Amino acid sequence: MPLPPLPPEPDGRNPHLGSALAGVADRLPPDTVEQVWVFPPRQVGAKETGLAVLVVVADEGGGTRRRTIYTLRYEALAEKGKVTRSDLLEEQGTVPRERVDRIIDGVVRRLEGDPSPLDIRETGGDAGAWRELLAGLGTLVLDPINQE
Repeated sequence: MPLPPLPPEPDGRNPHLGSALAGVADRLPPDTVEQVWVFPPRQVGAKETGLAVLVVVADEGGGTRRRTIYTLRYEALAEKGKVTRSDLLEEQGTVPRERVDRIIDGVVRRLEGDPSPLDIRETGGDAGAWRELLAGLGTLVLDPINQE
């Protein structure tokens, strides 16, 4: 039997997922991320797990754009007043634009058919939209240009 998702944080916050996304920005630059599919976190005892699916776009020349699907999983464990988190970014494959939804449906099925609604964020390769996504998840986003 699948575990129920955690009750939603106020305003859709999920700082663990936001931190995991911020941590992969050096490998998946925000200007290449077209969509982020946010799955609700799950809690089992002191362990929280979460998942996001990222659709990353790269130009192949001649007007052709390739879409690569990545999964980003995190696991946060609270023990003795301290939280440790581990993240795993995995490439799932490259697909044409019209097959992205089908691939995401497969991810949902592998999650034992969790009926929770997904939060689909259209970032469109815009760094500002990426920062808004992270801030909305409750992650402090530093602007390296304006730091003192």
